[in-house]
Amino acid sequence: MTKTEDRRQAFVEMAADHLLAHGMREATLRKTAAAAGTSGRMLLHYFADKDDLLKAALTLLTARLVRILDSARLEQMPFQALLPLLVAMMKDPQVRPYLRLSLELAALSADGEESYGAIAREICGDFFDWVASVLKVEREEDRIPLAALAFATTEGFMVLDALNSGSIIADALEGIRIRSSASA
Repeated sequence: MTKTEDRRQAFVEMAADHLLAHGMREATLRKTAAAAGTSGRMLLHYFADKDDLLKAALTLLTARLVRILDSARLEQMPFQALLPLLVAMMKDPQVRPYLRLSLELAALSADGEESYGAIAREICGDFFDWVASVLKVEREEDRIPLAALAFATTEGFMVLDALNSGSIIADALEGIRIRSSASA
């Protein structure tokens, strides 16, 4: 890498850390530059605009989350065993900031911020792919529908967790356990 590329990458790393710690509300050019130990003008020397910097930082965060998920090195497991594990991962202090940021991006996307919607979909796609890879299925054609159900359920759990409605999550997990025992 050239010195310019190294410097740009360092700014991306610092911006990513700032986003993870403070979220999108604090992602102004001034605050991001301060977190990177530079000025907004200097950042604009390396990036076309604030969105260019944020996209690079969010892309880096997506790659980091994938590495965290991959480091779990889980054996494949059935749907009813996977959901409690996903809830536990939501509570993991290493994963939790990524989920909070994902919710913020989804809200921005819902408000019409398409540039953030693309990154949010990428994060969701990577998480979905990971869920599909750790899901144990009897028939391969069941993998995608069950992964979609696990993914959608987990996303719902994230919203409930953000709203401090953990009792609903616990009740849902108990419902899955009951349903699983009844069908066994």
